[in-house]
Amino acid sequence: MHKPLLYFDGDKMKTLIFKKNFDLDFLSMVETLRNKEEVNVILFQDAIYLALKNAEYSTAIKHVVEAGVKFHLLKKDVEKRGILLNLIPNVELINYDQFIDLLFLEDQRVINL
Repeated sequence: MHKPLLYFDGDKMKTLIFKKNFDLDFLSMVETLRNKEEVNVILFQDAIYLALKNAEYSTAIKHVVEAGVKFHLLKKDVEKRGILLNLIPNVELINYDQFIDLLFLEDQRVINL
């Protein structure tokens, strides 16, 4: 059995954002939330393209990652699209079990975009 990726530390609210579409509109919400909360983003389906390095939007994604927002990408979707070697640094690939663990963590809210 594997351990959950995240733990509630009692100090901050946790927010988990599910993102499946390819657009950057959610970044303004992430920027606002990260100042008050621990924010984790799961990218899956076409949204994983947001984590490509050297793309026109990669600087915006790198900025929020460097600011402490954790990005998790569904590994199967990354492999299916053949972009494993072209991802920005500091994103985590997760499997379906880890995906479920993140979804059902206590003391967090989930936002599906």
